[in-house]
Amino acid sequence: MLIEKATSAQSQIQLIPYSGIVNPEHMNQMNCVPTVNTDDNVDDDINHLENLFIEDFIRKSKDFRDNEQINSLPVEIRLGTVYTYQNRRQQNQYPNSLYYRTISAQSLRNEERRPRKDKDFLITFNKNKGINNIQMFEYELTCAGFRSTNDLQLTYRLYLRYQTKRLILELKRNTNDERFFSVKRLLKYSTKYTHIDVVKSKYNTNYPETFDDIFDIRTSIGKVDEEELHINDDYCNFIHIKDLNQCVFETKSNNGDLIYQFNRNLLPYFDFFQIKQTIIYDYSCMDSRFFGLRVLIEHQTGYDLCSSSKTTTPCLETNNVIMAKLLSFDFTEDEAKRIWTIGTWLSDLATQCTNQDLPNNKIVCRRPGQMNSYRHTVR
Repeated sequence: MLIEKATSAQSQIQLIPYSGIVNPEHMNQMNCVPTVNTDDNVDDDINHLENLFIEDFIRKSKDFRDNEQINSLPVEIRLGTVYTYQNRRQQNQYPNSLYYRTISAQSLRNEERRPRKDKDFLITFNKNKGINNIQMFEYELTCAGFRSTNDLQLTYRLYLRYQTKRLILELKRNTNDERFFSVKRLLKYSTKYTHIDVVKSKYNTNYPETFDDIFDIRTSIGKVDEEELHINDDYCNFIHIKDLNQCVFETKSNNGDLIYQFNRNLLPYFDFFQIKQTIIYDYSCMDSRFFGLRVLIEHQTGYDLCSSSKTTTPCLETNNVIMAKLLSFDFTEDEAKRIWTIGTWLSDLATQCTNQDLPNNKIVCRRPGQMNSYRHTVR
C-alpha cells in the first residue's frame, strides 16, 4: 500500500472514520480510511510515491513472471476506496482500536503483510465506486483519443456458495423463450495475481465524510479474466445432477420492475445473482502512454439469494464504475512509469467527473443475508 503525502516510512497515517461506499458485508461496521492531512511538499511527494510504485511494480511483475513462466503480463487498473475494517474476533479483541488511530506508513504496510490470524484489523479495496458525470467522462475519453467499440456487453451470473473458491455460472437467454436463462459456461476466479494499492489524499475532497470524489487506485499485476471450466469437470461434479436449463426466470411487475425467480433445486448452492453491463473504449491515436489500453465503464445490479427464491430488490447497485486493462510485453522502468501515469490519469479524471450537483452514483439497498452461518463446501 502506497499513501499519497506519506513522504517517508515514518510518516504518520491516521485512520479516519469512514461512512462512504464499502462492500455490502461491511455496512454499519467500524470502517476507516488511511489519510495524511497535510498539503506540504507536493512535488516531492508525487515523485516519492511514483518512485515507490515503480519499485513495487518491477519487483512484483518479475516475481509473477518468474513463478508463472509467462512472456506477457495482463494488467488491470481499478478505481475505488482502500479502507480498514475488523472481523468479529478483532472487534472483540481490539475494541475501538481503529477510530483516529495513528500509525506509521511502514507499520501500515507491515500490517498489510501480516498473516490474517495475527492482524488486529483488515485492509480491503472496494471497487464498486462510480462517477456521476458520465457524459463528461466519455467526452474527455474521446478527446484523449479513445473510441467506443459499440460492443455493449451484457452478462448474467450466478455465484456459487463455496468456502474457499468462487465459481461462477455465466448465463444466456434461451432462444425459444427469452424470459428464461440457462447456463452458458462455468468460470472460476483467477487467483494468480498480485496488486499495488495507491491511496489518494483526501485533503481536497468536496465530500468530507464519504470522499465520493477521491478515487484510490488498485493496479493488479497478472490479473486475467476468469478461467473457463468444463461443465462436466470433476472439479465441479455436483452440477451433474442439477438442471442447468431454465435456472432463472425473468418477469415484470405491474409497475415495470424486473423480477427474477430462481430454480429452487439450484438455490442452495448459490448466494449472489449479478447483471453486469459493460461499455468498452479502445485507444486509437498516437500517444504512446495509452497504446493497447482499453477503458471499461461498468454498471452492475446484484441480488442476494440467501433469503428468498424470488428477488425484486437489489442488495448492490452500481453505475459508471471505471476500470482499465492492458497487456504488457515490456517490463522496464519506463513501462512501470507508463502504468503509473495511466492510473493517476484515470483517478484524476474520475475526480473531475464526480459532481455534488448530480445525483449519487450508487445505491446499496441492504446487506446480504447471513450467508457465512450456513455456507458449506460444494464439491
